[in-house]
Parts: sequence; structure tokens; C-alpha cells
Amino acid sequence: MTGTDFLGQELENMDRQRAIYMADDTPVTDEDIPKLLEIGAKLREADPSLNVYELYKHPEARAKLFAQITEACYMALGKTPTQAQRLKFGEYLEGQFKTTMQKLINQTDTQALGELIEVLELDGAQREQFAKDMAVSGLLARNEVDE
Repeated sequence: MTGTDFLGQELENMDRQRAIYMADDTPVTDEDIPKLLEIGAKLREADPSLNVYELYKHPEARAKLFAQITEACYMALGKTPTQAQRLKFGEYLEGQFKTTMQKLINQTDTQALGELIEVLELDGAQREQFAKDMAVSGLLARNEVDE
């Protein structure tokens, strides 16, 4: 199996898993709360270990996930949110997501990205989209050491 074949299979698997997730209308349960709270904590901390790229490329899945995180948080508190509270919490999660994306973009090795774009010989629109996709994926993040 070549690397391209492997990546193709991984993409198909992710697409299949996302389709199953999007088709599932099961309400959030007590069993879901720990995982959803963990994801919410990662968003709060702008943790780049989240699969930011998938959330960026699929806003409908991001919206569903954020609604589920909101539900899990209120369930953990034993409260029922109003629609306004749901919207405000969703806006907060979206803001944290954007902060996480910006963190990944800021960590991108721009020299390596520029060299890759030159090798691929992309045109203007392709260059811009490719650069953003690569930055948000975190694949070209600089190795920064905390001192």
C-alpha cells in the first residue's frame, strides 16, 4: 500500500465517520458528558491537539459538536439553558475555536510553507486556500521549545 492509498483510505474513513455522526440524532446522554467536557476544555484552552482542520473544513459538524458541548455543560450543572444562553455559549465556543485556529496559524513555519507552495506551483487562489489549509492543519508548525 502506498502513502497515497493510505491517505485516501483515511480520508474515506473520516468522511464515513462524519456522515454517521451527522446522521445521528441521539440526544446527549450522561455517558457523553465526560468526552464533550474534555473537548470543551480543549477549546477553552485553545489546545491545538484538537482536529481543528476537520472542524474548520466542516462547519456543520462543528456547529453540531458545539451544540452538544453546550448541552453537556448544562446537563453537568443540572440546568436547562434558555435559547439565548445556548446561543451565547455557542458563540463563546466559536470564538475559542477561532483563537485555536489563530494559534495554529501563528505557529506555522512560513518558510517551509512558502517553499512547498513554490514546489507545487499553485496559482493565486489555490495558494491562498492551500496556505490556510496547511496552517490550520498544524502540519507545518514550528517546533517551539518553552524556555
